[in-house]
Amino acid sequence: MPNKKELGERIKRFRLERNLTLKDVELKAKVSATHVSEIERGMTSPTVGALSKIAKALGSEPSYFLSSNSLPPVSMVRKDNRKVLSYRDWGAKINCLSRGIRSSTMSFLELELEPGIQNDLEPLTHTGEEFMHILKGVVEIYVGLERHRLKEGDSIHFKSHEPHTIRNIGDAQAKLLWVALPPFHL
Repeated sequence: MPNKKELGERIKRFRLERNLTLKDVELKAKVSATHVSEIERGMTSPTVGALSKIAKALGSEPSYFLSSNSLPPVSMVRKDNRKVLSYRDWGAKINCLSRGIRSSTMSFLELELEPGIQNDLEPLTHTGEEFMHILKGVVEIYVGLERHRLKEGDSIHFKSHEPHTIRNIGDAQAKLLWVALPPFHL
């Protein structure tokens, strides 16, 4: 996976090849031109949501900017050596269960959600599919206009172009196995 400087350079090169200004991306992605500029200069890393919006505005997939041409044919990740991404305002932690393999078409993640955190995140939309299996807890997942209440042992599979959000509605931490297509890497 590229570091934040390399990621920013990829995004900027892709944007310039399409003759788009920072303002063009801002209007399409609903991400401020200032923030996009900071990402392009490697000053900050985009959130998964921001990267999805920017990629969509550029006519691409987030995985294009995150992919590595030197991925191995086999990925093995030990429990104590996972890459982790935390979102305090969302009460979420994403654990990478695989670092990806050559020509991979999916990502395997573990999502941990803390209870009682209400966020103001806009529903996400992007190409691909998502599968979630509830390992622990109770969550509410909106897909389109439908609300789904899932508990331990339940699963859901949907096309990601439908607006979707998730939150923990239980009293304890929720843990989910999450498979995403196309892949993105932490």
